[in-house]
Amino acid sequence: MPSSWPNRLERKRFSDALLIALTLAVGGIGSLLGYGAVGDAELLRFKELRSAAARQVVDSFTQDLARTVEAVRGAGLMLESHQQMQREAFNRYAATLAKGLPGLMLLEWQPIVPHARLAQFEAQARALGLADYRVLEPGPSPDSWMPVRERPEHVPVLFGWPENASPLGLDLAFDPLRMASKLEARATGRPVASVTFTVIHRRPDAEPVTGFAITAPVYARSEAGERPAVIGYLAGVIELPSLFRRAALLAERLQLDLLVHAVDPPSKEPIYVHGSADAGPLAEAHKVEVAGRVWNVRLQPQPGFIAGAPPQVASWVLAAGLAATLLLSASLWWAQRRSRELAQAQSRLVNESERLQNIIAATGVGTWDYAFETRKATVSERWLAIAGHDGADWQPGPDYHWKQDCHPDDVAAVEAVLRAHLQGQTDHYEVEYRHRHRTEGWTWVATRGKVVRRDRAGKPLQIVGMMVEINARKQAEARILELNNTLEQRVRERSARLEATMEKLCEVQEELSRTEARATLSTMVASVSHELSTPMSNGLIASSALSAQATDFERRIAAGGLRRSELQRFVEQMRGGSQLAQRNLERAVELLRNFRQVAADQASEQRRRFELHEVIQEIVGTLAPTLKRRPQRLLLDIPAGIAMDSYPGPLGQVAINLINNAYLHAFEEGQAGELRIQARQEGDQVRIEFRDNGRGMSPEALDKLFLPFFSTKIGKGGTGLGMAIVQTLSSKTLGGSVSVASEPGQGTCVTVLLPLCAPTPGSA
Repeated sequence: MPSSWPNRLERKRFSDALLIALTLAVGGIGSLLGYGAVGDAELLRFKELRSAAARQVVDSFTQDLARTVEAVRGAGLMLESHQQMQREAFNRYAATLAKGLPGLMLLEWQPIVPHARLAQFEAQARALGLADYRVLEPGPSPDSWMPVRERPEHVPVLFGWPENASPLGLDLAFDPLRMASKLEARATGRPVASVTFTVIHRRPDAEPVTGFAITAPVYARSEAGERPAVIGYLAGVIELPSLFRRAALLAERLQLDLLVHAVDPPSKEPIYVHGSADAGPLAEAHKVEVAGRVWNVRLQPQPGFIAGAPPQVASWVLAAGLAATLLLSASLWWAQRRSRELAQAQSRLVNESERLQNIIAATGVGTWDYAFETRKATVSERWLAIAGHDGADWQPGPDYHWKQDCHPDDVAAVEAVLRAHLQGQTDHYEVEYRHRHRTEGWTWVATRGKVVRRDRAGKPLQIVGMMVEINARKQAEARILELNNTLEQRVRERSARLEATMEKLCEVQEELSRTEARATLSTMVASVSHELSTPMSNGLIASSALSAQATDFERRIAAGGLRRSELQRFVEQMRGGSQLAQRNLERAVELLRNFRQVAADQASEQRRRFELHEVIQEIVGTLAPTLKRRPQRLLLDIPAGIAMDSYPGPLGQVAINLINNAYLHAFEEGQAGELRIQARQEGDQVRIEFRDNGRGMSPEALDKLFLPFFSTKIGKGGTGLGMAIVQTLSSKTLGGSVSVASEPGQGTCVTVLLPLCAPTPGSA
C-alpha cells in the first residue's frame, strides 16, 4: 500500500465526516425551516378559520344594527311628514316597526318645548288623552320624581311605545349625557347613538336594563329654500342583550366568546359580554360604526374552537426531517433526496403562484409595480384590459407617468393622496378617479397602493398596488341620486295638494257647523212656538170669559134688583178668571225669556261668564215641549256653583245635539228609557256626561261615530253631522275633548271634558 494512502484515507474520512456534518447541518436547518413554514401555514389557516367565524358574528350584529338605525331614521322622517300624529297612531306604527327589530325596547317622540310653553304643552298633552301628564325629572332619592327645573328648553317624552314601559313626561334635558347625542344629531342632521346607560322607567318595579339610544332629529316643514328647524327628536332605546342576541347565539354555536367595548368615548369596562370577559392573544378585534359611535367587537376562540381546528403537524414535520437527516448519511442518496425535496418545493411554489394568479384574475383586479430607481413600471394583463390595451400593442415605458391616464379634473385629488403616502403620512393610499380608456374615453377605477421599500432616509424605492373598474357602481350611484331628487319633488307636490284639500275640508266643515246651528235654532223656535200656544190660548179664553161675564153683570145692574149673592159670585168669577189669565201669561213670559237667552247664545259665539246648570236648564226648558211627548225621562244632576268663562252658544249646541242624538238613536219607537246629564268639576275642568240606557252601539259604528255624514238613521231624521259638529265645537271652540263608551245592549255614555276657562282663539 503506498505510503500516501493513509493520508488519502484520512482525507476521505475527513471529507466523509465533513459531508455527514454538512448533511446533518443542512438536514437540521431544512427540518427547522420546514417546521417554521408548516407552523406558519397552520397558524395562517387557524387565523383564516377564526376570521371567517368572527366575520359571521360581526356581520350578523351589523345587519341587525343597520336595520335598527334605518328604522329610527325612517320613523323620524314619518314624524316630519305627520307632525299632527295622534298617540294611538304612533303606538300602532311603533308596534309594527318593532316586530322585525331585535333589541328595540322603547320608541319615543321627544319634542323640544321652550320653558315659557311648558304649562301649555302639558295641557295639550292631557287633551290628547294623556291624563295626569306632567313633565318631571328624577328626584334626589331612588324611584322618586320631582318637577323640572327651569331651563331654556325641555325635551319631554310625549309619546312612547310601549306606554307601560316608557317614562312619559321625563324631561331628558336634565341629563347632559343623554342630551349629548341629541345635540350632535341636531348639529349633524343624522341619527346619532348615545353612550350606554341604564334605562329609566316610570314603574318602580321595573328591572334596570343597560341600553343606548339612537336619536334622529325631526324637522318642521319649511318653505323651499328655508333652513328647517328642529322641533324634536325621535329616539329608539335599544336593549344591548336583545340587540346582540342573534350574534351571541351565533358566536356560541361557533364556539367564540363575545366581548364589546366602546371606543368613542372609550370605556374601561365592556358594555357587553357573552362568555369569558378575558380577551386572550388569539382574540380578533373588529371596529363597528354605531350611528356615529365606534365599538370594538372582540371574539376570543373557546377551547372547543381550538380543539376543532385542523390537527397540527409541524412537530411531526420537524421529527420526520431530523429522522430523515440521520438516515440520509450517504452523500449521493442525500443529494438525490435533497434534489427530490427541492423539486417538490419548487412545484409547491409554482402551484401557489398559479393559485394567487387565479385569485387575482377571479376578482377582476389589475396589479402594478413601480421602481423609483429604474423608473420601470410593470402592470398585469387585467390592468391593461381595464385601460383598453391587449398587452401586445402597449407597455408602460420609462417615460410613462400616471398623470397621462388620469382625468384632468381628478389629478389634484389623486396627487394629494399619493403625496401624503409617499411622505410617510399614511400607511397606504386609496382613491377613485377616471382612468383613460384607449377606445371608450374615460372609465371609473378604484386604486390602492403601498410603498413596500424605502431607503434609510425614508425615500420610497418601490411601490405596488391594484386597480379595479367601478363603472357599474358609479352609474348606480348616479341613478340613485336622480331617483332621490325626483322622489323629493313628488313628495312636495303631493304635500301641497294634501294641504289644499285639508283647507277645503275645514271650510266645508265650518259651513256645516253653521248650518247645523241654524237648524238647531229653528227647531227651538218651532218647539217654543208650540209651547206658547197653550198659555196664550188659555189666557185668551180667560179674557173672553171675563168680558162675557162683565157684559152680563152690566145687564143685570141695568135691570135692577141685583142681589148681594150675585155680586159675590161675580167677584169670585172675575178673580178666578184673572188669576188664570195671569198664570198663563207668566208662563208665556218665562218661555220667551228662556228662549231669548238660548237663542241669543245659539245665534252667536260671544264669550261670557255663566253658571253651567243655568245654561243646561235653559236648553232643556226650550226642548221640553218636544221631549215631554217622548216616553223617555230626562234627568239633570248638575250642581250649582260650576262657573265657566266660555261660549254658552257652542256649549248649548253640543248639549242639544247630544240630547237629540240620544232620543233619536238610543231608543226604539215607543221604548221607555232614561237619559241622565251629570256634571262634576275636576280642578280647572268640568266633566259632563250624557248617559242613556238605550240600545248601545257596535264597535264598527263606534269607530265611525265622528265621521261626517255617518248616521244609523239616514233618511229617518239623522243627518250624520251632529257628532262631527260636537267634536269640532268641543275641541276647537271650547278647548276640550269628547270621548264615547258604548256596548250593544248596555247604553251609551258621551263624556265632554271642558276647561272652566275656554282658550282664546289661536292659542289652542
